[in-house]
Amino acid sequence: MRILGVDIGTTSVKGVEIDSAFGRFEIRDYHEFRIGLGEEPKQALSNLMQSLSRKPDRIAMAMPCRTTTFRNLTVPTRNKKAIQAAINFELDDELPFPIDESVIEHSIVSVSKQMSTVHVSVAPQKHVNSFIENFRFDHKQQGESEFDPDLLTTEAWAYRTLFNRIAQHPVGRMISEQPVILVQIGHARTVIYAHNKGLPVLAKELSWGGRDLTAAISQKYSIPLDQAEQTKLDHGFVVSPFSPQDVTVEQAEFSEALSQQLKYLAHEIKQSILACKNVTKRNIGAVYIAGGTSLLPGLQQFLEDSVKAPIKPLAALSSIATSGITYSEHTDATFPLSISLALCMVGSERATSANFRKGQFLKHMRSREIDLSTIRHVGLGVSTVLLTLFISLFVQSKVYKSRSIELDAQLEKNIRSFFTNLSGSAVKTYLANTSTLKASINKELDKQRDLNRLLSPNTHSPFDFIKTISTAIPKDLIMDITMLQIGSAPTEPFTSANQSNASLTFLLSNPQTAEKLATILGTKLNDIQRGKTEEVTAPDGTGKRWKITFSGKPSEHSYGN
Repeated sequence: MRILGVDIGTTSVKGVEIDSAFGRFEIRDYHEFRIGLGEEPKQALSNLMQSLSRKPDRIAMAMPCRTTTFRNLTVPTRNKKAIQAAINFELDDELPFPIDESVIEHSIVSVSKQMSTVHVSVAPQKHVNSFIENFRFDHKQQGESEFDPDLLTTEAWAYRTLFNRIAQHPVGRMISEQPVILVQIGHARTVIYAHNKGLPVLAKELSWGGRDLTAAISQKYSIPLDQAEQTKLDHGFVVSPFSPQDVTVEQAEFSEALSQQLKYLAHEIKQSILACKNVTKRNIGAVYIAGGTSLLPGLQQFLEDSVKAPIKPLAALSSIATSGITYSEHTDATFPLSISLALCMVGSERATSANFRKGQFLKHMRSREIDLSTIRHVGLGVSTVLLTLFISLFVQSKVYKSRSIELDAQLEKNIRSFFTNLSGSAVKTYLANTSTLKASINKELDKQRDLNRLLSPNTHSPFDFIKTISTAIPKDLIMDITMLQIGSAPTEPFTSANQSNASLTFLLSNPQTAEKLATILGTKLNDIQRGKTEEVTAPDGTGKRWKITFSGKPSEHSYGN
Protein backbone atom coordinates (compact mmCIF):
# COMPACT_ATOMS: atom_id res chain seq x y z
CA MET A 1 0.00 0.00 0.00
CA ARG A 2 1.36 3.42 -0.99
CA ILE A 3 1.02 6.05 1.78
CA LEU A 4 1.64 9.77 1.37
CA GLY A 5 2.32 12.06 4.36
CA VAL A 6 1.77 15.74 3.51
CA ASP A 7 3.12 18.76 5.40
CA ILE A 8 1.61 22.12 4.39
CA GLY A 9 4.22 24.72 5.28
CA THR A 10 4.42 28.46 4.86
CA THR A 11 6.81 28.48 1.91
CA SER A 12 6.51 24.93 0.57
CA VAL A 13 4.46 21.75 0.52
CA LYS A 14 6.40 18.64 1.51
CA GLY A 15 5.44 15.00 1.05
CA VAL A 16 6.99 11.61 1.84
CA GLU A 17 5.87 8.40 0.12
CA ILE A 18 6.26 5.04 1.84
CA ASP A 19 5.30 1.52 0.77
CA SER A 20 3.72 -0.52 3.55
CA ALA A 21 2.85 -4.23 3.66
CA PHE A 22 2.24 -6.59 6.59
CA GLY A 23 3.33 -4.02 9.17
CA ARG A 24 6.66 -3.32 7.41
CA PHE A 25 7.44 -0.19 5.42
CA GLU A 26 10.02 1.30 3.12
CA ILE A 27 10.60 4.97 2.30
CA ARG A 28 9.79 5.30 -1.38
CA ASP A 29 10.46 8.98 -2.20
CA TYR A 30 10.15 12.50 -0.85
CA HIS A 31 9.02 15.71 -2.58
CA GLU A 32 9.03 19.43 -1.92
CA PHE A 33 7.20 22.08 -3.98
CA ARG A 34 7.65 25.77 -3.31
CA ILE A 35 4.63 28.00 -2.79
CA GLY A 36 5.05 30.91 -5.14
CA LEU A 37 4.62 34.52 -4.08
CA GLY A 38 0.91 35.28 -3.96
CA GLU A 39 -0.04 31.62 -4.63
CA GLU A 40 -2.29 29.48 -2.52
CA PRO A 41 -0.83 26.31 -0.94
CA LYS A 42 -3.47 24.39 -2.90
CA GLN A 43 -1.58 25.05 -6.16
CA ALA A 44 1.67 23.58 -4.78
CA LEU A 45 -0.34 20.69 -3.39
CA SER A 46 -1.82 20.06 -6.84
CA ASN A 47 1.69 20.09 -8.35
CA LEU A 48 2.77 17.55 -5.75
CA MET A 49 -0.10 15.19 -6.59
CA GLN A 50 0.51 15.47 -10.33
CA SER A 51 4.22 14.68 -9.90
CA LEU A 52 3.59 11.33 -8.24
CA SER A 53 4.27 8.26 -10.35
CA ARG A 54 1.32 6.51 -8.74
CA LYS A 55 -1.77 7.70 -6.92
CA PRO A 56 -1.38 7.03 -3.17
CA ASP A 57 -3.73 4.57 -1.48
CA ARG A 58 -3.81 6.61 1.73
CA ILE A 59 -3.08 10.30 2.46
CA ALA A 60 -2.27 11.66 5.93
CA MET A 61 -2.25 15.28 7.12
CA ALA A 62 -2.10 17.12 10.44
CA MET A 63 -3.95 20.19 11.64
CA PRO A 64 -1.79 23.06 12.93
CA CYS A 65 -0.85 22.81 16.58
CA ARG A 66 -2.56 26.11 17.40
CA THR A 67 -5.98 24.71 16.43
CA THR A 68 -5.82 21.52 18.50
CA THR A 69 -5.25 20.38 22.07
CA PHE A 70 -4.81 17.04 23.80
CA ARG A 71 -4.97 15.34 27.18
CA ASN A 72 -3.53 12.10 28.56
CA LEU A 73 -6.07 10.55 30.92
CA THR A 74 -5.83 7.55 33.24
CA VAL A 75 -9.27 6.00 33.58
CA PRO A 76 -10.01 3.27 36.21
CA THR A 77 -11.89 1.04 33.78
CA ARG A 78 -11.47 -0.99 30.60
CA ASN A 79 -15.05 -0.59 29.40
CA LYS A 80 -15.19 1.50 26.21
CA LYS A 81 -18.50 3.18 27.07
CA ALA A 82 -17.25 4.07 30.54
CA ILE A 83 -14.05 5.48 29.02
CA GLN A 84 -16.08 7.68 26.65
CA ALA A 85 -18.19 8.99 29.54
CA ALA A 86 -15.06 9.72 31.60
CA ILE A 87 -13.51 11.65 28.70
CA ASN A 88 -16.57 13.88 28.32
CA PHE A 89 -16.66 14.48 32.07
CA GLU A 90 -12.95 15.39 32.24
CA LEU A 91 -13.05 17.74 29.25
CA ASP A 92 -16.32 19.49 30.04
CA ASP A 93 -14.72 22.15 32.25
CA GLU A 94 -11.24 22.26 30.69
CA LEU A 95 -11.93 23.17 27.06
CA PRO A 96 -11.85 26.88 26.15
CA PHE A 97 -14.73 26.28 23.71
CA PRO A 98 -18.08 24.42 24.00
CA ILE A 99 -17.64 20.67 24.02
CA ASP A 100 -20.63 20.15 21.73
CA GLU A 101 -18.91 22.31 19.08
CA SER A 102 -15.71 20.26 19.10
CA VAL A 103 -14.41 17.04 17.58
CA ILE A 104 -13.07 14.64 20.22
CA GLU A 105 -11.05 11.58 19.27
CA HIS A 106 -9.33 9.25 21.70
CA SER A 107 -6.93 6.35 21.46
CA ILE A 108 -6.33 3.75 24.18
CA VAL A 109 -2.53 3.53 24.32
CA SER A 110 -2.15 1.07 27.22
CA VAL A 111 -4.34 -1.18 29.37
CA SER A 112 -3.60 -2.78 32.73
CA LYS A 113 -5.83 -4.96 34.93
CA GLN A 114 -8.35 -2.24 35.82
CA MET A 115 -6.77 0.92 34.32
CA SER A 116 -6.64 2.43 30.85
CA THR A 117 -4.34 5.18 29.60
CA VAL A 118 -6.12 7.24 26.97
CA HIS A 119 -4.79 9.96 24.69
CA VAL A 120 -7.53 12.44 23.77
CA SER A 121 -7.25 14.84 20.82
CA VAL A 122 -9.65 17.78 20.52
CA ALA A 123 -10.27 20.38 17.81
CA PRO A 124 -13.15 22.83 17.17
CA GLN A 125 -15.52 21.66 14.46
CA LYS A 126 -15.19 24.89 12.50
CA HIS A 127 -11.41 24.52 12.26
CA VAL A 128 -11.66 20.90 11.12
CA ASN A 129 -14.24 21.77 8.48
CA SER A 130 -12.34 24.78 7.14
CA PHE A 131 -9.06 22.83 7.03
CA ILE A 132 -10.62 20.01 4.99
CA GLU A 133 -12.37 22.35 2.58
CA ASN A 134 -9.31 24.60 2.10
CA PHE A 135 -7.11 21.78 0.82
CA ARG A 136 -9.58 19.36 -0.76
CA PHE A 137 -9.91 19.36 -4.53
CA ASP A 138 -10.92 16.88 -7.21
CA HIS A 139 -10.26 16.21 -10.89
CA LYS A 140 -12.93 18.65 -12.09
CA GLN A 141 -11.04 21.56 -10.57
CA GLN A 142 -7.39 20.55 -10.89
CA GLY A 143 -6.92 18.54 -14.04
CA GLU A 144 -6.34 14.86 -13.29
CA SER A 145 -5.09 15.32 -9.70
CA GLU A 146 -7.19 14.63 -6.64
CA PHE A 147 -6.59 15.30 -2.96
CA ASP A 148 -8.76 14.18 -0.09
CA PRO A 149 -6.89 13.07 3.08
CA ASP A 150 -7.84 9.80 4.75
CA LEU A 151 -6.16 10.71 8.05
CA LEU A 152 -6.43 14.12 9.68
CA THR A 153 -4.65 14.05 13.01
CA THR A 154 -2.66 16.37 15.30
CA GLU A 155 0.98 17.27 15.02
CA ALA A 156 1.47 15.93 18.57
CA TRP A 157 0.19 12.47 17.61
CA ALA A 158 2.29 12.47 14.44
CA TYR A 159 5.51 13.27 16.31
CA ARG A 160 4.56 10.72 18.97
CA THR A 161 4.40 8.05 16.23
CA LEU A 162 7.80 9.11 14.87
CA PHE A 163 9.56 9.02 18.25
CA ASN A 164 8.05 5.64 19.11
CA ARG A 165 9.28 4.30 15.78
CA ILE A 166 12.77 5.75 16.36
CA ALA A 167 12.81 4.20 19.85
CA GLN A 168 12.53 0.75 18.24
CA HIS A 169 15.83 1.35 16.47
CA PRO A 170 19.07 0.54 18.37
CA VAL A 171 20.35 4.13 18.03
CA GLY A 172 17.11 5.52 19.50
CA ARG A 173 16.97 3.61 22.78
CA MET A 174 17.53 6.77 24.82
CA ILE A 175 14.22 8.14 23.54
CA SER A 176 12.35 5.36 25.32
CA GLU A 177 14.31 5.89 28.55
CA GLN A 178 14.20 9.65 29.16
CA PRO A 179 11.87 12.50 28.17
CA VAL A 180 12.91 14.32 24.99
CA ILE A 181 11.86 17.55 23.32
CA LEU A 182 11.57 18.31 19.62
CA VAL A 183 11.89 21.87 18.32
CA GLN A 184 10.57 22.00 14.75
CA ILE A 185 11.64 25.41 13.39
CA GLY A 186 9.69 26.47 10.33
CA HIS A 187 9.67 29.65 8.29
CA ALA A 188 6.87 31.43 10.18
CA ARG A 189 6.08 29.06 13.05
CA THR A 190 7.91 26.80 15.46
CA VAL A 191 6.41 23.77 17.21
CA ILE A 192 7.86 22.55 20.52
CA TYR A 193 6.87 18.97 21.35
CA ALA A 194 7.75 16.96 24.47
CA HIS A 195 7.70 13.15 24.50
CA ASN A 196 7.87 10.74 27.44
CA LYS A 197 7.25 6.97 27.71
CA GLY A 198 5.58 6.75 24.33
CA LEU A 199 3.13 9.64 24.91
CA PRO A 200 3.02 13.36 24.15
CA VAL A 201 3.63 15.53 27.20
CA LEU A 202 3.13 18.96 25.68
CA ALA A 203 2.89 20.61 22.28
CA LYS A 204 2.81 24.34 21.64
CA GLU A 205 3.24 26.60 18.65
CA LEU A 206 5.30 29.81 18.54
CA SER A 207 4.71 32.58 16.04
CA TRP A 208 8.42 32.63 15.42
CA GLY A 209 10.57 31.10 12.72
CA GLY A 210 13.28 31.58 10.15
CA ARG A 211 11.62 34.73 8.79
CA ASP A 212 12.40 36.51 12.09
CA LEU A 213 16.09 35.87 11.54
CA THR A 214 15.72 37.15 7.98
CA ALA A 215 13.96 40.27 9.28
CA ALA A 216 16.79 40.86 11.77
CA ILE A 217 19.37 40.73 8.97
CA SER A 218 17.24 43.02 6.79
CA GLN A 219 16.89 45.53 9.61
CA LYS A 220 20.56 45.36 10.59
CA TYR A 221 21.90 45.99 7.10
CA SER A 222 18.91 47.83 5.58
CA ILE A 223 18.54 45.39 2.70
CA PRO A 224 15.39 43.86 1.13
CA LEU A 225 13.96 40.72 2.68
CA ASP A 226 14.72 38.54 -0.32
CA GLN A 227 18.37 39.64 -0.24
CA ALA A 228 18.49 39.11 3.51
CA GLU A 229 17.06 35.60 3.10
CA GLN A 230 19.73 34.73 0.55
CA THR A 231 22.42 36.16 2.83
CA LYS A 232 21.17 34.00 5.70
CA LEU A 233 21.25 30.88 3.53
CA ASP A 234 24.69 31.58 2.04
CA HIS A 235 26.62 33.20 4.88
CA GLY A 236 24.43 32.97 7.98
CA PHE A 237 25.93 31.80 11.29
CA VAL A 238 25.66 32.47 14.99
CA VAL A 239 28.30 32.46 17.71
CA SER A 240 27.48 31.44 21.27
CA PRO A 241 28.35 34.15 23.83
CA PHE A 242 29.34 31.40 26.28
CA SER A 243 31.89 29.92 23.85
CA PRO A 244 34.03 32.81 22.57
CA GLN A 245 35.56 32.32 19.14
CA ASP A 246 38.05 34.25 17.00
CA VAL A 247 35.71 36.30 14.80
CA THR A 248 35.99 39.66 13.16
CA VAL A 249 34.01 42.69 14.26
CA GLU A 250 31.68 42.35 11.27
CA GLN A 251 31.05 38.66 12.04
CA ALA A 252 30.36 39.45 15.68
CA GLU A 253 27.83 42.14 14.68
CA PHE A 254 26.12 39.73 12.27
CA SER A 255 25.95 37.03 14.95
CA GLU A 256 24.64 39.50 17.52
CA ALA A 257 21.77 40.47 15.21
CA LEU A 258 20.66 36.82 15.01
CA SER A 259 21.34 36.14 18.70
CA GLN A 260 18.74 38.69 19.78
CA GLN A 261 16.08 36.72 17.96
CA LEU A 262 17.40 33.31 19.06
CA LYS A 263 17.26 34.30 22.73
CA TYR A 264 13.46 34.23 22.47
CA LEU A 265 13.60 30.68 21.12
CA ALA A 266 16.03 29.62 23.87
CA HIS A 267 13.73 31.11 26.51
CA GLU A 268 10.74 29.15 25.18
CA ILE A 269 12.77 25.95 25.13
CA LYS A 270 13.75 26.49 28.77
CA GLN A 271 10.11 27.01 29.72
CA SER A 272 9.17 23.80 27.91
CA ILE A 273 11.91 21.87 29.71
CA LEU A 274 10.64 23.08 33.08
CA ALA A 275 7.07 22.19 32.16
CA CYS A 276 8.15 18.73 31.01
CA LYS A 277 10.12 18.15 34.25
CA ASN A 278 7.10 19.27 36.27
CA VAL A 279 4.86 16.72 34.53
CA THR A 280 7.23 13.74 34.26
CA LYS A 281 9.34 14.33 37.41
CA ARG A 282 12.36 13.36 35.30
CA ASN A 283 15.29 15.17 33.68
CA ILE A 284 15.35 15.81 29.96
CA GLY A 285 17.43 13.41 27.91
CA ALA A 286 17.96 15.65 24.89
CA VAL A 287 16.45 18.46 22.82
CA TYR A 288 16.19 17.64 19.13
CA ILE A 289 15.99 20.39 16.51
CA ALA A 290 14.60 20.10 12.98
CA GLY A 291 13.48 22.34 10.13
CA GLY A 292 15.49 24.27 7.59
CA THR A 293 16.57 26.90 10.12
CA SER A 294 18.05 24.20 12.37
CA LEU A 295 20.88 23.88 9.82
CA LEU A 296 22.12 27.43 10.62
CA PRO A 297 25.83 27.09 11.46
CA GLY A 298 26.47 27.55 15.19
CA LEU A 299 22.78 27.25 16.17
CA GLN A 300 23.21 23.89 17.90
CA GLN A 301 26.06 25.15 20.09
CA PHE A 302 24.26 28.44 20.80
CA LEU A 303 21.11 26.69 22.04
CA GLU A 304 23.10 24.12 24.02
CA ASP A 305 24.96 26.84 25.89
CA SER A 306 21.78 28.86 26.43
CA VAL A 307 19.51 26.03 27.48
CA LYS A 308 22.11 23.96 29.37
CA ALA A 309 20.79 20.73 27.82
CA PRO A 310 22.07 18.45 25.05
CA ILE A 311 20.97 19.74 21.61
CA LYS A 312 20.96 17.25 18.73
CA PRO A 313 19.72 17.32 15.13
CA LEU A 314 16.76 15.01 14.49
CA ALA A 315 17.70 12.53 11.76
CA ALA A 316 14.05 11.74 11.02
CA LEU A 317 14.39 9.66 7.87
CA SER A 318 17.82 8.16 8.58
CA SER A 319 16.74 6.89 12.02
CA ILE A 320 13.89 4.77 10.68
CA ALA A 321 15.12 3.74 7.22
CA THR A 322 14.91 -0.07 7.15
CA SER A 323 17.38 -0.29 4.28
CA GLY A 324 20.15 1.44 6.25
CA ILE A 325 20.25 4.48 3.95
CA THR A 326 21.64 7.68 5.48
CA TYR A 327 19.91 10.79 4.16
CA SER A 328 21.44 14.25 3.92
CA GLU A 329 21.18 16.72 6.80
CA HIS A 330 18.85 18.90 4.74
CA THR A 331 16.51 16.01 3.94
CA ASP A 332 16.40 14.83 7.56
CA ALA A 333 15.70 18.37 8.75
CA THR A 334 13.03 19.14 6.13
CA PHE A 335 10.68 16.13 6.26
CA PRO A 336 10.11 15.13 9.93
CA LEU A 337 6.39 15.97 9.94
CA SER A 338 5.76 14.34 6.54
CA ILE A 339 7.35 11.04 7.52
CA SER A 340 5.62 11.18 10.92
CA LEU A 341 2.23 11.45 9.25
CA ALA A 342 2.97 8.62 6.84
CA LEU A 343 3.98 6.36 9.75
CA CYS A 344 0.57 6.95 11.34
CA MET A 345 -0.89 4.71 8.60
CA VAL A 346 1.55 1.80 9.00
CA GLY A 347 0.60 -1.42 10.76
CA SER A 348 -1.34 -1.19 14.01
CA GLU A 349 -0.96 2.61 14.09
CA ARG A 350 -3.53 2.90 11.32
CA ALA A 351 -6.33 1.64 13.59
CA THR A 352 -5.28 3.51 16.75
CA SER A 353 -4.31 6.92 15.35
CA ALA A 354 -6.37 9.92 16.43
CA ASN A 355 -8.33 10.75 13.29
CA PHE A 356 -10.70 13.70 12.89
CA ARG A 357 -12.09 12.20 9.67
CA LYS A 358 -14.98 10.60 11.54
CA GLY A 359 -18.63 11.35 12.12
CA GLN A 360 -19.73 14.32 10.05
CA PHE A 361 -16.21 14.67 8.65
CA LEU A 362 -15.96 11.06 7.51
CA LYS A 363 -14.38 10.77 4.09
CA HIS A 364 -16.85 10.34 1.19
CA MET A 365 -19.76 11.40 3.41
CA ARG A 366 -19.78 14.99 2.21
CA SER A 367 -22.45 16.09 -0.22
CA ARG A 368 -21.06 16.26 -3.72
CA GLU A 369 -22.30 15.79 -7.25
CA ILE A 370 -22.29 12.16 -8.33
CA ASP A 371 -20.08 11.60 -11.34
CA LEU A 372 -21.88 8.93 -13.37
CA SER A 373 -18.95 8.54 -15.74
CA THR A 374 -16.90 6.92 -12.98
CA ILE A 375 -19.42 4.10 -12.53
CA ARG A 376 -20.50 3.70 -16.17
CA HIS A 377 -18.07 0.88 -16.94
CA VAL A 378 -18.91 -0.90 -13.71
CA GLY A 379 -22.63 -0.60 -14.47
CA LEU A 380 -22.15 -2.04 -17.96
CA GLY A 381 -20.22 -4.99 -16.56
CA VAL A 382 -22.85 -5.71 -13.89
CA SER A 383 -25.66 -5.44 -16.44
CA THR A 384 -23.90 -7.90 -18.77
CA VAL A 385 -23.41 -10.41 -15.98
CA LEU A 386 -27.04 -10.15 -14.84
CA LEU A 387 -28.35 -10.50 -18.43
CA THR A 388 -26.19 -13.59 -18.98
CA LEU A 389 -27.43 -15.06 -15.70
CA PHE A 390 -31.11 -14.57 -16.58
CA ILE A 391 -30.66 -16.07 -20.07
CA SER A 392 -28.85 -19.07 -18.56
CA LEU A 393 -31.64 -19.61 -16.00
CA PHE A 394 -34.31 -19.38 -18.73
CA VAL A 395 -32.56 -21.91 -20.97
CA GLN A 396 -31.97 -24.29 -18.06
CA SER A 397 -35.66 -24.04 -17.08
CA LYS A 398 -36.77 -25.00 -20.60
CA VAL A 399 -34.31 -27.91 -20.81
CA TYR A 400 -35.27 -29.27 -17.40
CA LYS A 401 -38.99 -29.00 -18.19
CA SER A 402 -38.55 -30.94 -21.44
CA ARG A 403 -36.52 -33.65 -19.70
CA SER A 404 -39.11 -33.88 -16.92
CA ILE A 405 -41.89 -34.56 -19.46
CA GLU A 406 -39.80 -37.27 -21.15
CA LEU A 407 -38.96 -38.93 -17.81
CA ASP A 408 -42.61 -38.91 -16.71
CA ALA A 409 -43.65 -40.64 -19.96
CA GLN A 410 -40.90 -43.22 -19.57
CA LEU A 411 -41.84 -43.80 -15.94
CA GLU A 412 -45.53 -44.32 -16.81
CA LYS A 413 -44.55 -46.83 -19.47
CA ASN A 414 -42.37 -48.78 -17.04
CA ILE A 415 -45.10 -48.77 -14.37
CA ARG A 416 -47.64 -50.27 -16.78
CA SER A 417 -45.13 -52.93 -17.85
CA PHE A 418 -44.44 -53.88 -14.23
CA PHE A 419 -48.04 -53.70 -12.99
CA THR A 420 -49.95 -55.11 -15.98
CA ASN A 421 -53.46 -54.72 -14.52
CA LEU A 422 -52.99 -51.22 -13.05
CA SER A 423 -55.75 -48.66 -13.54
CA GLY A 424 -55.16 -45.15 -14.89
CA SER A 425 -55.95 -43.48 -11.54
CA ALA A 426 -53.38 -45.70 -9.80
CA VAL A 427 -50.77 -44.75 -12.38
CA LYS A 428 -51.42 -41.08 -11.70
CA THR A 429 -51.11 -41.73 -7.95
CA TYR A 430 -47.75 -43.43 -8.44
CA LEU A 431 -46.48 -40.61 -10.69
CA ALA A 432 -47.45 -38.01 -8.12
CA ASN A 433 -45.92 -39.96 -5.20
CA THR A 434 -42.75 -41.87 -6.06
CA SER A 435 -42.31 -43.14 -2.48
CA THR A 436 -45.61 -45.05 -2.74
CA LEU A 437 -44.47 -46.46 -6.09
CA LYS A 438 -41.18 -47.59 -4.57
CA ALA A 439 -42.94 -49.32 -1.65
CA SER A 440 -45.33 -51.16 -4.01
CA ILE A 441 -42.50 -52.34 -6.23
CA ASN A 442 -40.47 -53.63 -3.27
CA LYS A 443 -43.54 -55.46 -1.94
CA GLU A 444 -44.12 -57.14 -5.31
CA LEU A 445 -40.44 -58.09 -5.60
CA ASP A 446 -40.47 -59.68 -2.13
CA LYS A 447 -43.50 -61.78 -3.14
CA GLN A 448 -41.67 -62.95 -6.27
CA ARG A 449 -38.56 -63.87 -4.26
CA ASP A 450 -40.61 -65.99 -1.85
CA LEU A 451 -42.21 -67.90 -4.74
CA ASN A 452 -38.82 -68.41 -6.32
CA ARG A 453 -37.43 -69.92 -3.14
CA LEU A 454 -40.36 -72.36 -2.90
CA LEU A 455 -40.14 -73.55 -6.50
CA SER A 456 -36.38 -73.66 -6.92
CA PRO A 457 -34.37 -76.83 -6.05
CA ASN A 458 -32.89 -77.16 -2.53
CA THR A 459 -29.19 -76.25 -2.70
CA HIS A 460 -28.61 -77.66 0.82
CA SER A 461 -30.11 -81.14 0.35
CA PRO A 462 -29.00 -83.79 2.96
CA PHE A 463 -28.62 -86.28 0.10
CA ASP A 464 -26.09 -84.02 -1.62
CA PHE A 465 -24.22 -83.69 1.67
CA ILE A 466 -24.00 -87.44 2.34
CA LYS A 467 -22.99 -88.02 -1.27
CA THR A 468 -20.12 -85.54 -0.97
CA ILE A 469 -18.98 -87.11 2.32
CA SER A 470 -19.10 -90.65 0.85
CA THR A 471 -17.07 -89.60 -2.15
CA ALA A 472 -14.44 -87.96 0.06
CA ILE A 473 -13.88 -91.07 2.29
CA PRO A 474 -11.42 -93.51 0.63
CA LYS A 475 -12.26 -97.22 0.21
CA ASP A 476 -9.57 -98.47 2.60
CA LEU A 477 -11.37 -96.78 5.54
CA ILE A 478 -13.98 -99.30 6.72
CA MET A 479 -16.81 -97.72 8.71
CA ASP A 480 -20.53 -97.43 9.01
CA ILE A 481 -22.67 -94.30 9.39
CA THR A 482 -25.24 -95.07 12.04
CA MET A 483 -26.81 -91.60 12.29
CA LEU A 484 -26.88 -88.45 10.08
CA GLN A 485 -28.66 -85.26 11.17
CA ILE A 486 -28.58 -82.02 9.17
CA GLY A 487 -30.56 -78.98 10.24
CA SER A 488 -33.01 -78.88 13.16
CA ALA A 489 -34.81 -81.89 14.51
CA PRO A 490 -38.54 -82.20 13.80
CA THR A 491 -39.32 -81.79 17.51
CA GLU A 492 -37.20 -78.62 17.88
CA PRO A 493 -38.18 -75.08 16.85
CA PHE A 494 -36.63 -73.79 13.66
CA THR A 495 -33.81 -71.26 14.17
CA SER A 496 -31.08 -69.87 11.97
CA ALA A 497 -28.50 -71.41 14.32
CA ASN A 498 -29.63 -75.06 14.20
CA GLN A 499 -30.58 -74.85 10.52
CA SER A 500 -26.90 -74.98 9.51
CA ASN A 501 -25.73 -77.65 11.99
CA ALA A 502 -24.78 -81.26 11.05
CA SER A 503 -24.07 -84.31 13.23
CA LEU A 504 -22.62 -87.65 11.97
CA THR A 505 -22.11 -90.83 14.06
CA PHE A 506 -19.72 -93.57 12.80
CA LEU A 507 -18.86 -97.15 13.80
CA LEU A 508 -15.17 -97.80 13.12
CA SER A 509 -13.35 -101.10 12.82
CA ASN A 510 -10.33 -99.74 14.72
CA PRO A 511 -9.78 -96.54 16.76
CA GLN A 512 -6.84 -95.36 14.56
CA THR A 513 -9.28 -94.72 11.73
CA ALA A 514 -10.83 -91.81 13.76
CA GLU A 515 -7.86 -89.52 13.12
CA LYS A 516 -8.01 -89.95 9.35
CA LEU A 517 -11.77 -89.48 9.41
CA ALA A 518 -11.45 -86.25 11.45
CA THR A 519 -9.01 -84.86 8.88
CA ILE A 520 -11.40 -85.62 6.00
CA LEU A 521 -14.45 -84.19 7.76
CA GLY A 522 -12.48 -81.06 8.79
CA THR A 523 -12.51 -79.98 5.12
CA LYS A 524 -16.31 -80.30 4.95
CA LEU A 525 -17.44 -79.00 8.35
CA ASN A 526 -16.61 -75.65 9.81
CA ASP A 527 -15.99 -75.42 13.56
CA ILE A 528 -15.86 -79.23 13.71
CA GLN A 529 -16.24 -80.85 17.13
CA ARG A 530 -15.19 -84.40 17.87
CA GLY A 531 -17.06 -86.55 20.41
CA LYS A 532 -15.68 -89.18 22.76
CA THR A 533 -14.68 -92.53 21.22
CA GLU A 534 -16.70 -95.37 22.80
CA GLU A 535 -16.09 -99.14 22.52
CA VAL A 536 -19.28 -101.03 21.58
CA THR A 537 -20.28 -104.49 20.29
CA ALA A 538 -20.92 -104.87 16.59
CA PRO A 539 -24.62 -105.11 15.69
CA ASP A 540 -24.17 -108.64 14.28
CA GLY A 541 -22.26 -109.74 17.39
CA THR A 542 -19.09 -110.62 15.42
CA GLY A 543 -16.68 -108.40 17.33
CA LYS A 544 -15.88 -104.99 18.75
CA ARG A 545 -16.53 -101.57 17.17
CA TRP A 546 -15.66 -97.99 18.15
CA LYS A 547 -18.42 -95.37 18.10
CA ILE A 548 -17.57 -91.69 17.49
CA THR A 549 -19.65 -88.59 16.65
CA PHE A 550 -18.57 -85.49 14.65
CA SER A 551 -20.56 -82.20 14.54
CA GLY A 552 -20.14 -78.82 12.85
CA LYS A 553 -21.47 -76.47 10.24
CA PRO A 554 -21.39 -77.75 6.67
CA SER A 555 -19.59 -75.53 4.19
CA GLU A 556 -21.00 -74.70 0.76
CA HIS A 557 -18.73 -77.11 -1.11
CA SER A 558 -19.83 -79.95 1.22
CA TYR A 559 -23.12 -79.93 -0.72
CA GLY A 560 -21.30 -80.09 -4.02
CA ASN A 561 -21.84 -76.33 -4.73
